[in-house]
Amino acid sequence: MLTVFCVCTGDKYHVGYVYALKEAVAKNLTVDHNFICITEHNLTGIKTIKPLQNYHGWWSKLNLFAPGVATGRSIYLDLDVVITKNIDYLVEYTDKFSAPANWAQSGHGGIQSSVMCWPGNWHLPFVKFDYERDSKRLWGDQELLWELLGDNWQKIPNVGSYKYHVRPVSQIPEWMHICAFHGLPNPDEVKEECISSSTVTLRSLINLNTDNGLKKALKSMGYT
Repeated sequence: MLTVFCVCTGDKYHVGYVYALKEAVAKNLTVDHNFICITEHNLTGIKTIKPLQNYHGWWSKLNLFAPGVATGRSIYLDLDVVITKNIDYLVEYTDKFSAPANWAQSGHGGIQSSVMCWPGNWHLPFVKFDYERDSKRLWGDQELLWELLGDNWQKIPNVGSYKYHVRPVSQIPEWMHICAFHGLPNPDEVKEECISSSTVTLRSLINLNTDNGLKKALKSMGYT
């Protein structure tokens, strides 16, 4: 069975991001799949796995590659991606590690880890990572992946950047199926209709100011 993963650790992202992503995946992925979030939070109606290591920030994504987590065909999506079209094509990239090429010429490697696909049971990033050493010398998980893999990975097409590809023209390019966000703004803060039309659920959940309000909203979405 195909599994779609996300990671929600710490308090950077409102848990509404998890529910909004699950809804977007359900709408845009017709292949049978499980949806799992790696998190320490209790998420009503979401299957969760606690992170094996309490890494901070982007390093927490390395828990995806811990033994026993991803055991079959796997897709990972950042919480702050916006899915704009069908993503069934990602399944074709689960035969080996795959990711978009990094569109930013920042000197931090050629892999963009907002979307990743792999066949499961691949533990190299988790096993090789030394938090005390590598978190000081590397600029995030994607630079570690680049160091481990070099050019030995498949490039996933149709994933682009809000800052680089959408904001300059105020529209979603025809080729784009997934819009990645990096830095600010967050997807819920963008007012352009081309993005806001895909973040209705996200914005409604984030704007709830109480736990009780969130529980009522989730119940109305079918989560009990």
